[in-house]
Amino acid sequence: MRRGAFRALTNARWIFLKELSSFLGSNLPIGAVAIVALFCGAISVVIGANPGIGKANIVMVLFRVFYIILLVVPASLAMFSFVSERRQGTMELLYTLPVTDFEMVLGKFFMGLLSIAVISVGITFFYVVWIADASLFVALAGVFGLMLAGTYAYCVGLFASSLTDSYLLGFLVTTLVLFIVDVGGFFAGLLPSPAREVLTHMHAYSQFFPFARGIIPLKGVVFFSSLAALFLFLTVKVLESRRWRGSES
Repeated sequence: MRRGAFRALTNARWIFLKELSSFLGSNLPIGAVAIVALFCGAISVVIGANPGIGKANIVMVLFRVFYIILLVVPASLAMFSFVSERRQGTMELLYTLPVTDFEMVLGKFFMGLLSIAVISVGITFFYVVWIADASLFVALAGVFGLMLAGTYAYCVGLFASSLTDSYLLGFLVTTLVLFIVDVGGFFAGLLPSPAREVLTHMHAYSQFFPFARGIIPLKGVVFFSSLAALFLFLTVKVLESRRWRGSES
């Protein structure tokens, strides 16, 4: 069992390094930086136009915007993952290697974690700690919450990418899932019980909000971790199904 786990991590590491090399050699870093710069530029304009805004309010505004960034960028990076592999013909090459679908997904997941960590730590410590002068504990709790939210969004993008060979469909599936989970809670009051309670609990931003206040709630950790694990599991199952159908055809 230990040997199997070591083999899985070794193969996942190989996939991770392959993903990192492909990522650095593509236009994706430029696109990611452009999106982050666009949002951060908007933040700077808002803060500069409101010099009397309180520190606590600045921190909340920052984390609201960062939350959107950590949904948009990781999901955008992930939802092209398997689609690009199929269009470039590298998916068939991966199928010929002694790499399982779980190891393939795990390696891509590690790549997602790296990009999420870089974005979360970079923008939080620059804006929240340096500019807003927030406490280190608030910044650390916020970074942790952003990483959880970004990881969930990345896993949704991976799942959408595993379903289709179309960039457009991958984008639509990702957007639909994120919209339901992140915006659906705002409409919970329109529904009867118990649907109201379920939709309220599934409101992702409500789960993230305590992190922005310097609190690390167990419910929020479980919520985002469970969603990430669910979509990783579904991604593996979709890949296994596609591989099996391909071998049968």
